[in-house]
Amino acid sequence: MERVVLLSNGDFRDTVGVNCWPKQVETLEAVEAAFTSLGVQTERGNPYKEEKRHGFMTTQAEACRVMSRIDPEVPVVVVLASWVYAHHLASAFKLHKGPILLLGNFDGTWPGLVALLNHSGTYNRLGVKHSKIWTDSFAQDQAFMDRLSHWIKSGEITYPMDHIRKAKDVTLREEAEALGRELASHILTHKRIMGQMDPGCMGMLNAVLSPDKMAEIGMPLELLNQSDLVAEMGLVTKKEAKEAYQWLVEAGATFHFGRKEEADLTERQVLEQMKMYIAAGRITRRYGLAAVGIPYQYGLVRVTSASDLPEGMLNNADRPDIWDPESGEIVNQGKPIVHFNEGDLGSGIPQVLMHDILSRKGMPPETTLHDVRWGDVWEGRFVWVFLISGGAPPAHFGGWRNTHVYRQPPMYFPLGGGTCSGVSKTGTVTWARFH
Repeated sequence: MERVVLLSNGDFRDTVGVNCWPKQVETLEAVEAAFTSLGVQTERGNPYKEEKRHGFMTTQAEACRVMSRIDPEVPVVVVLASWVYAHHLASAFKLHKGPILLLGNFDGTWPGLVALLNHSGTYNRLGVKHSKIWTDSFAQDQAFMDRLSHWIKSGEITYPMDHIRKAKDVTLREEAEALGRELASHILTHKRIMGQMDPGCMGMLNAVLSPDKMAEIGMPLELLNQSDLVAEMGLVTKKEAKEAYQWLVEAGATFHFGRKEEADLTERQVLEQMKMYIAAGRITRRYGLAAVGIPYQYGLVRVTSASDLPEGMLNNADRPDIWDPESGEIVNQGKPIVHFNEGDLGSGIPQVLMHDILSRKGMPPETTLHDVRWGDVWEGRFVWVFLISGGAPPAHFGGWRNTHVYRQPPMYFPLGGGTCSGVSKTGTVTWARFH
């Protein structure tokens, strides 16, 4: 391998591109230096755009144009330093014949690893062969350089898999197996309908699962449109929204308000979020859903406040009542309404299973989705750091009195809205993903 092409994939939003481009440039330069030290020439495959003030590809169409000018046999490196949309490049890579490497900047302040993992999941979903590598120090990281050198010579990188066991080889306790068989039978008989809004609008094709496969496991899809969520929000009264907000205040939640709509969290934004919370609960009741997933990207990002606070509220057992005018009932009173963040069924399916398992065992039933963003050596052990990804329930922080609500960053969320924040309680984590 004498030459590689470096690609800068991006988000759809130019505000994000402008903010993230300096970190991307820093990462590109570090990658170029690493390849140069190994005797390999690099070429940036997509140009800096003066009018946009960044050099990211922001649509699938742009990525296809870029790939049409690249030799299909040439090795390609996707350089990832921030969150970007995987689908821009994934489909174009389906026809690429040269080696593909996903390279993530493993920086604790930037979700480059999250982007790498999402890209890898999406590429696997499409059957695109690729390798993965990540680092926070590039040429100074000998393990990284050794793996990069191996990729240059062989076109692939593999990692040890001896920690993985096949489920059929695991022996369960008799009580655990009995619970599992009972739950499986209940799911296959009574079904768990998964309400997924606008799957794929975040570029996460790994979250788009086949309806036939879902039906086979007793968890059929109800494909919903996010415009219907906005329409339902319009039916929620101001009085209902204020009552839900007042419930949170009395429960002890701390709201970090400011005065500027474009930069701060405001009460208006939170009241809009209360309407979304109530609307999502009513939609769940209407369609008989076991769980609901709101991706909140294009286009909710352009029409309403962020979904994060409503997501955390839905996932919590201790939350404001949602009265359903159609049935005259309270929706799942005193229980969570399972919400799978970003409309990601890979999270939603284990969340529903865990909710049912925990409920049967008399344990707190709250679930959520987390990102693996970073890790480091602490007291002689490598510790992964999980960060919440939107829908974290306050029960995981020890309740509403330990929950702080901050505004989501304007570059991602121009219309504002809060998200639940707090320090997780200590304890055992069960972490799962379905694919």
